[in-house]
Amino acid sequence: MANGTGGAAIAPQPFSDEDVLEASFRLEAATEGAEPVRKLFLRTYRLANAQARTWHARPEEDWPLLATILPNKIIMRPIHVNPHAQRYLTPKNGCFTTVIYVDDYGDELPGDAEAAALRIESRLAWGLFDSTGNGLGLNRDLDPLWQGLSRIQHAEVLVISRHPEMHAKDGVVSIGTQEIDKLRRAFNRITSNGRKLIRQTKQGIVHDDVLTRLDPERFRRVVQVNPPLVEVRREGAKQTAARERAERRSNVQAVRKQLGELVTEAPQELMMLHAEIERVTLAKMIVAFKAKLISKLTEPHWQTFFEQNKFVLSLAFARPVELTHTQFRAKGSTLTGAGAQIGDFLFKEYGQALAIVEIKTPETALLQGTAYRGQDVFGPNSELSGAVTQVLFQQSELRQRWVTHVHDNPALRVSGADVIKCVVVAGRMPTDPSKLRSFEVFRNACKDVDIVTFDELLAKLEFLEQHLTPQPEPDLF
Repeated sequence: MANGTGGAAIAPQPFSDEDVLEASFRLEAATEGAEPVRKLFLRTYRLANAQARTWHARPEEDWPLLATILPNKIIMRPIHVNPHAQRYLTPKNGCFTTVIYVDDYGDELPGDAEAAALRIESRLAWGLFDSTGNGLGLNRDLDPLWQGLSRIQHAEVLVISRHPEMHAKDGVVSIGTQEIDKLRRAFNRITSNGRKLIRQTKQGIVHDDVLTRLDPERFRRVVQVNPPLVEVRREGAKQTAARERAERRSNVQAVRKQLGELVTEAPQELMMLHAEIERVTLAKMIVAFKAKLISKLTEPHWQTFFEQNKFVLSLAFARPVELTHTQFRAKGSTLTGAGAQIGDFLFKEYGQALAIVEIKTPETALLQGTAYRGQDVFGPNSELSGAVTQVLFQQSELRQRWVTHVHDNPALRVSGADVIKCVVVAGRMPTDPSKLRSFEVFRNACKDVDIVTFDELLAKLEFLEQHLTPQPEPDLF
């Protein structure tokens, strides 16, 4: 037969049934944006003679793109690659026609098709993906994963990354390799347990239907009191949250009931659990404290907060303290209600010392807005100086009426009127160097009053959390 140019037509190369099962590729250099990439195409076939079982390769321009290779990721187009199957060249992972594996490999791009196929297989996370010769994509054991994710509306792209992230947005579902590997291991356990159960069930049938009839004295019938059952329930988001809360409460109650045994049987584990509870509680407290700092709350709100969270306020002291009174009266009022001196908190330190604590707000101005002389000296703001004067006046009144207070409050007998400290919690540390120096000079000159800022309390909480957080063990090798 002659072709259009007058030359003889080249007969297509025939391939056998076994030949078409061996994958063959073509590699092309390309760019995506400004980044160089390599595109790997899969050679495909059509059956030329069903009786003789011969195949012909399709033209190269019809070969499907199997993978795009970049230094930091591999973009796969998973397909079925067995020419003998009806699903030949159809998508392999359902609606996820694109599967992106992000590994931050950073290696040089391969130069030929065979090297590219080997490079892909070496980069892919072990046990999660099929080889290039099998069409890439998630392997068969993970079919339940992509089948489940397919229920997400408009999902088309699956991103699998070494970074622990999970989200679904704009048709893209992202999940970490560790999470997928965890699912793979769980699926394997289920499969192993299922096979074991099937084997035991078959053996039980043989035992009950054959052995018991052949030798009833030796092989007695086994009665299953609790046959293996699987309960399937469909839960909404609210039902799931409620069930998880109930399970958490049940776990806590179980630990509380067994505390006596746990102290003896697993003291180290119990101490680690206690430390973890403290760390989590502290972390939650830090989050709540930060949120309140930016909310511009009133003094009564902060007084209530510190009353409910005495631990935070105790960080203002160097020694252990306990709260004795809130809204205590250093000086009583007249019949008209005037003249009363009411303090926010009265603490008792370890020993005989007492401490009066006055609470302001984080927005309390600590210094004057303009310099006193020149540009470096800033005097205390009236709000701060007023708070200092107020606690000093409460200290004086408490000392003058000490006998009356001890009579009304016998718990004060172990304390002394001559050791009463004053603490003012107000404002935030100045960020301007000149103002910061003026503030430090002023508060260090206040002999009887300790001024503590709100952000200093937060810093103490964060410092404590840092030391409670377990550090990774050093690598000895």
